[in-house]
Amino acid sequence: MVVVKDPVRLRMLKLASPGYFGDSPAAIIVCTDLRVAEHGLGRLSAKDCAMYDAGAAAENIVLAAYALGLGASFIKSYSEAAVKRILGLPDECRTELIISVGYPAKDEPAPIKKRKGGKLTYRDRYGELWKVEENEDSAISSTHSTTEPGSPEQHVFELALFLVTAARGCVDEPLMYGPLRLLDAASRLAHLYATTSLLRRDEFLIEAKRKIEQNIDKVMVSDDQFIKFMDGIVSEFADETMRRYGSKGT
Repeated sequence: MVVVKDPVRLRMLKLASPGYFGDSPAAIIVCTDLRVAEHGLGRLSAKDCAMYDAGAAAENIVLAAYALGLGASFIKSYSEAAVKRILGLPDECRTELIISVGYPAKDEPAPIKKRKGGKLTYRDRYGELWKVEENEDSAISSTHSTTEPGSPEQHVFELALFLVTAARGCVDEPLMYGPLRLLDAASRLAHLYATTSLLRRDEFLIEAKRKIEQNIDKVMVSDDQFIKFMDGIVSEFADETMRRYGSKGT
């Protein structure tokens, strides 16, 4: 965040921003450090996720301003090159949004309301109007829960679906997300023991699933911790492999 209150710099900022209306005494520029974004979520973050984060941050700023009796406005029509120059931003920083902040005029028009007959919210799928019907809640509660274990065949299909969608996602995600998806797939595979009695219980795989679920979020904290966990569970699998097959000489 860059907060601009200096009148001279603020004037230069306004001159480089055709969409900057009014004469607010301050502006807040929400920026992204692309190095941090790409390290966190790879190209996906730098391209899309950073903008979503910036939008959420900007919304919080506007809500806070409103709570203080201030007015705020989003501005996206500006010269990126000029604004970066005026603010002295390094090359790896990208501006996402300018928020002008000041006291609202007394004759400020009311916010735009939903157009008459406009439909802004649909239910379950696009175009499906939201209608509250009598006994709707009880009907929903009596519906078969999708969280209940399905058939083994359904579980295998769902695992395959996860694998192909995860494979596509790895194109834009950071490198560490490839191992993350594979560990998640191993956990989902072990979940098959909870869906059927046709398989003989494998306590090692069930325990491995528990450990993966307990440690998989380490990828969000530290690459080193995540790699250490992976090395540990690989070693456990290697020991189990020797226990199961080593003595047989196969």
